[in-house]
Amino acid sequence: MKFSSLFVFCLLKLLLFSPASLQDPPDILGVVGGSVILSCSYQERVLKPEEINVFWRYNENIIVYNIEKGIPSTKGQNGMFQQRIKSFRSEYPNGNFSLRLSNLKLTDKGQFSCSIPGVFTKHKVRLLVRAPPTTVPTTASTPVSDMRSSSIKDQADGIVTFLIAVFLFCTILEYFDCIAKLCFKLCL
Repeated sequence: MKFSSLFVFCLLKLLLFSPASLQDPPDILGVVGGSVILSCSYQERVLKPEEINVFWRYNENIIVYNIEKGIPSTKGQNGMFQQRIKSFRSEYPNGNFSLRLSNLKLTDKGQFSCSIPGVFTKHKVRLLVRAPPTTVPTTASTPVSDMRSSSIKDQADGIVTFLIAVFLFCTILEYFDCIAKLCFKLCL
């Protein structure tokens, strides 16, 4: 089975630039009125208190929360996050700088980033917020919850990406097998 270079190039492009790319930040799904944990940690080594400088941002430039020299700070915090952010100060020595964002709103949807400049580390997470489940009365008057998962599409994208990767791997192996056979014939 032979494949043209153009076909292989197209498959590689599809794999590397697909929406399910490994470079995408992970998604967190929250519900309006609920809360989520925005994860951020550094485990390479224990940071001294004066080294603990962590800067949380929303959509790259809106101040969510700062930790400066191990001390939490809401100075300059955007009003949309006031009274809704909680950090876990007792976890700072363990390298855990995660936040809890409470009372979620649809407008919280976006990218959150946690930068730890002293150790050149940056974590990103994309928050998706949906309305709370609605209940629909049935003929038996039993409430039915609308809990359709939005992750089904993500799972399908991941499966397609995996299958393309397996296909490409097999194609490359076959290509190298042909080269090896050709070299063997030339050597004899």
